[in-house]
Amino acid sequence: MASPQADKMVREMANVLKERRLKIGASMNALAASSYLDRAALHRAEAGDRIPSLAFWVDWADTLGTSLEKVMAEARKRVGKEAGKPPERKPLS
Repeated sequence: MASPQADKMVREMANVLKERRLKIGASMNALAASSYLDRAALHRAEAGDRIPSLAFWVDWADTLGTSLEKVMAEARKRVGKEAGKPPERKPLS
């Protein structure tokens, strides 16, 4: 199970990609047709109902003409974290 912070980050990443899709005027059907993305899986990911695999995230970002790194940086800014800085974690020792 992921931390609440990680869940929030993932939902925001999906929002960033959804906004990008809408900005370029692409429907979910068009996005799915031009990629390896399943339309139903894309819908669930955008709605926050399901967390897709890493490969799905990479294909999703690439198809929309951006990198997953840029998506993550934007999501971190939106959730109030410094871009590129991992969340606070308890030390293992």
